[in-house]
Amino acid sequence: MVSHTEERKESSPEHGEEHDWWMQLSKESAIHGMPYVARKDLHWIERIFWLAMIVAAAYYAIGSCLSQWQRFRDNPIVYEYEYLFALRSFPFMGVTLCTQFVTMDAKISGDLVHNTWNIGSGSTEDEDERINYYRKFLLVVNRLHYNNLETLAPYENDTTLENINFVELLFNILHRVLPAANQSLPELAPTLTEMGLCQTTSQLVKFGNPYGSNVKLQVPPVRLCNAFANCQTTIKPAVPGTHVHLFMHDVNEVMMPKDRRTVSIDTGNETSYLLKVLLSSISAEDEVRNVPVAYRKCRYIEENNLKYYSPYHPSLCRLECRINVALDLCKCKPFFYAAGPKKAICSVKGMLCLARSNWLERTCDCLPLCKENSFIVAEELGQSGGGTQYAGANFERTIIIQQESPKMGMKRRVVFSTDQLIMSFGGAIGLFLGASFMTIYGITYVILYYLVVKCKRRPKLQQDKTAPIKIA
Repeated sequence: MVSHTEERKESSPEHGEEHDWWMQLSKESAIHGMPYVARKDLHWIERIFWLAMIVAAAYYAIGSCLSQWQRFRDNPIVYEYEYLFALRSFPFMGVTLCTQFVTMDAKISGDLVHNTWNIGSGSTEDEDERINYYRKFLLVVNRLHYNNLETLAPYENDTTLENINFVELLFNILHRVLPAANQSLPELAPTLTEMGLCQTTSQLVKFGNPYGSNVKLQVPPVRLCNAFANCQTTIKPAVPGTHVHLFMHDVNEVMMPKDRRTVSIDTGNETSYLLKVLLSSISAEDEVRNVPVAYRKCRYIEENNLKYYSPYHPSLCRLECRINVALDLCKCKPFFYAAGPKKAICSVKGMLCLARSNWLERTCDCLPLCKENSFIVAEELGQSGGGTQYAGANFERTIIIQQESPKMGMKRRVVFSTDQLIMSFGGAIGLFLGASFMTIYGITYVILYYLVVKCKRRPKLQQDKTAPIKIA
C-alpha cells in the first residue's frame, strides 16, 4: 500500500524540472558564457572560468553604463557658434531709469513733511528741528534700495514711522519725475524695483505696478532691430539736479541690479551720455526641450515653477526667492516687491532686521532661459557741457542708447539626448554580455515567474507534508 504523501513526493515538481530552473535559464540565455556554466559535461574549472568571465563582463558593462549616465547628467548640452549677421531680428533692449534727488527743494520737502506728519510751518525752534529731522528721513527714503537698508538705523525707534507707506512717500517725492498715472502710453512706465521707484520699458511692468491692480500700466510695444536697422533711443531725464542710474536688460525681463544679464550705468550728473551696446544672443535647438530641466540647466518660459509669478523668467524667479528669504527671516517683505503677500510689508524695524540678517547672502537657485539675450557696453561717452555753472545743461541733458546686432551668437545643442543614453546602455550591455532588451526582459520574467510559483506552491506543499497519512 502506498500513501498519498509518497505519491505526491513522486509527482511533485519540487524534485523535477523546477528544481533545476537556474540550469535551464543558463542554457536558454543569450548572454555570452551562460550556456557553458550550465553544461555538466565540462570540468568544474571550466565552468568557474566562464562564470568569472560573465561577472567581469557584467562589471565593465555596468561601469560603462554608469559613466554614460554621468555624462548625460553633467554635459548633455554644448555651446556652439552660429552665424547671425543679417539672418535674424532681435528685440530692442529694455531700459529702466532710477532717479534720485541729490538735494531736495526746501519748499517741496517742507510741504510733504507738513502733509505727512502734520507739523507746522517751523515758527518755533522745536518745529524747525522736527522738520529738519523728517527732511533727512525723506532724503534717506529717496535713496533707499535693497542694498542699503541699514541707512534706516537712526529711525528704528521712531513710533511715528511705524505705519509709514513708503510707496506713497516715494510718489510724493518723485512726482515731478514720474509720468502721470492717466497717461495712455508713456515712454517709461513707473515700476517698483529693488532700486526703489523707477521707470521702465519692460514688458513685465505689471509685476512691479506701484499702483496695485487699480491702474493698468502700459509700455510701448517691443521694437525689432536687425543688421540693417540698428535701434536707437533717446532719453531725457526730467528735472535738473537729479542723479540717474541707468539699467539695460532684456525687454522681457524685470530689471535686477547686480545681475549678469543687466548692464548698469551710473550717469551721475553728466549733461549728455552716449552708449553703444552690443547684443549677445543664446539660442537653442528644438531637441533641447527633450532633455530634462535638471540636466540641461535651463528653462523655457512655459516651464514655470514659481508661486507668485507666471510665466517663468529668471528675474521673476530671483524676485520670488528674495521675497521668500525676507518672509523666512523677518516675516515681512520690503515695499519694493509688489507681488506676494500684501499684508506683510516691512516697517523700518523689519527692513533693519533684513539688513542685520544678511538676507542678500542667501543664494537663489534660478535657472536661465534656454533662449536669452544679454548686453555688453561697447562704447561709453559722457559729456558735461559747459561745466557746473553752465545754465543750458538743464535743457540739454540727454542719454542716447544705440543697440548693435550681433554677427555671431551662441547656440545650445544637444550632444547626448535621452534616446542616445538608452542606445549607449544597449551598446555597452551588448558589447560585454551579448545581451539585448529582450534578453533582460526574458531573464526578469523567468525569475519573477519562479518566485511567484514557489511562493504560491510552498505553503500548499508544507500543508500536504504535515497532513496525516491515510492507509487504504
